[in-house]
Amino acid sequence: MDQQTANALFDHGAFLLFLDAPPNLEFGIDYHAWTIGPLFKGVKMIPPGLHFIYFSATSNEGLQGIRTGFFKYFESKEVAVREWNTHTEDLREERELDPEQVERYKKNIRDFDRNMGPYPLDPPTYYQRWRTLTEHITPGLVRRILPNDGKVSHLPRKSPEPLDDDVLSVKDKRVGKEVEKEEGMEFTPFDLRQSFPKNATAYEITKWSIDKSWLARDLLRRVYHDDHLVMLGEMQLSFVCLLMAQNFSGFHQWKQMVRLFCSCQEWMEESPGVFIDFIDTFEHQLEECPEDFFRDILSENNFISSMLQEFRKNIPLHEFELGKRFLQLKKFLVSRFKWELPTEEDEEDEDAPMVVEMDE
Repeated sequence: MDQQTANALFDHGAFLLFLDAPPNLEFGIDYHAWTIGPLFKGVKMIPPGLHFIYFSATSNEGLQGIRTGFFKYFESKEVAVREWNTHTEDLREERELDPEQVERYKKNIRDFDRNMGPYPLDPPTYYQRWRTLTEHITPGLVRRILPNDGKVSHLPRKSPEPLDDDVLSVKDKRVGKEVEKEEGMEFTPFDLRQSFPKNATAYEITKWSIDKSWLARDLLRRVYHDDHLVMLGEMQLSFVCLLMAQNFSGFHQWKQMVRLFCSCQEWMEESPGVFIDFIDTFEHQLEECPEDFFRDILSENNFISSMLQEFRKNIPLHEFELGKRFLQLKKFLVSRFKWELPTEEDEEDEDAPMVVEMDE
């Protein structure tokens, strides 16, 4: 990084003290991961804002364990302290440590300087991409959705009541087994099949079962305090939980929210700017997907194809800016994944979506 940036981060950046970590642990923050050595004590010069810290233990046979991690909103100059627990192969939270010892660590953080790696800002595009991917996630969202100190869980939910198949598990094609819904994840619950008011008339039930605008606006008012960017923030958090932590509760919530935004004809007509912001968020997420991840996970059962066809159908004819932005998304899908949304004439084709050949 350039000297000016380094000086600014030295003065205003945060610190993560990571104590007693075993050798050969995979440790990462945002888009960067390393196998750490015995002298590693954490990360310094962390830009203020949201970050995802993760780690994975390596067995004596050299096998990588499940990636575990937590989201944390760092304030300027904040010092966060975590300590490795060899018994659980997990981190002790700051509240579990001796408070007097923690205060000594924080007061003398400079003593650890030589054993702390700087937050990687080279190439700078990585941090810019991370900021864009998480720009709408607020500290309040993280506290509400991940109440266990921002930790992303991989433990199955302990729940006696039956859940529908889509909630309970999704097929993880990378490991070839079913993964149950994780506990400790408090994503906003909503049922796309109950998208109308309690005392709805027969006409309203029919209308709002097709057009999800009532449900979306109800959630916007009740949960997100009429701020659609916070609503998109939950969509971002759910996606990052999947992308960075292989968390399938996040995958389910992300799919639910994409379905919801794509199925709002009346709200789209009233507030087209909301849906331009949705497309921006959606495209940035797809930009971060490896091609095999897109094909095997995100477009399974033609999910993206059917959602974007629904979205296109709901765009008002007079909303030129929204229509233009949708066309840009289509061009992006072709250039990034060689994947093209069928035309309206082709929507009956069972082979959609199709792969197109790109000129070199």
